[in-house]
Amino acid sequence: MHRIPTSLAWLLALALACGGWGCGGSSSGGGVPPATGSTSGGDTDPTLGSRFWYVGDAFGQPLKTHTAAESTDANDVLTQLNAYRVANGLNALTLDAEATRAAKAHAEDMQGRDYFSHQTPAPENWDPGDRLSLLGASGYSGWGENIARGQQTPTDVMTAWQNSPGHDANMLNPNWTHVGVGVEHDGVNPSGPYWVQVFLRRP
Repeated sequence: MHRIPTSLAWLLALALACGGWGCGGSSSGGGVPPATGSTSGGDTDPTLGSRFWYVGDAFGQPLKTHTAAESTDANDVLTQLNAYRVANGLNALTLDAEATRAAKAHAEDMQGRDYFSHQTPAPENWDPGDRLSLLGASGYSGWGENIARGQQTPTDVMTAWQNSPGHDANMLNPNWTHVGVGVEHDGVNPSGPYWVQVFLRRP
């Protein structure tokens, strides 16, 4: 199976952040600019997009959940993230079910449709705020997202994010209070695994 070299895999990572207080973070590798709003800005009609974006779709397939191995890796990313924040004098983040759903669905969708971006492909072109709204998330004033692919372990992906200024700024943003982690291990796509962090600011 073809694997992306670890030295190159982190270059495929992208970071995006925005919130009610303004936008932060930056892009790296792919040249994707940060978002400019904290709420949904696009058309979130679920009939436009792939089956990963709503429960009980036309195919009768509900939104998938993490496998046991994916859950282990997601929990490891969370543990390492919070240890990193605390070591830098910041609050640990609370695991958030809505952010986790959005993170897992985006990881799955990127793997399933073979793309790598904060924005889903046409015709929907949804950004992270759109996807959070589509999945019913509410009560937050800002969001951020880190994505990566090709790293084989939680430590690999955390190291890649820490070595990228935009991702590192997202992980060390003092405004975040909650986070969700999504992992997609499906071995059919040789570009994987796919990793997603979704950060939220809640009151």
